[in-house]
Amino acid sequence: MEEYKSYIRKILVEELTTFDSELFNFLIRRVKIEIRNLGTDWYDDKKLEVTEYKFEGFLGYGFNSFLSKKEATYKILQFLVEIGLIGDDIFLRGQSLDTNHQKIMRTIKKFLDYIEFDKK
Repeated sequence: MEEYKSYIRKILVEELTTFDSELFNFLIRRVKIEIRNLGTDWYDDKKLEVTEYKFEGFLGYGFNSFLSKKEATYKILQFLVEIGLIGDDIFLRGQSLDTNHQKIMRTIKKFLDYIEFDKK
């Protein structure tokens, strides 16, 4: 019974430390969400909209709702590397077992969930 408790504590500690709150807060503070109307569909007269996610203070960086979640993750990762917030060696690691790489990827995915990126 005691080993189960220690195992559960270990899992909880890992879950709490597997996300970078500073990076998450950086992304949250700078994201600006705009919904643009592209007109209507010819047949159904449904509104066609695109949601644009831009980072304030960083012109040219952003993504839109036409991207998949994987492509949006890559765009954010590329943004963070280009502004120097994380090192460019993140691309060399790929999908490795490196804890720092996993922490950054979990943070980006948590950010995308927070801004409800793939909610249609």
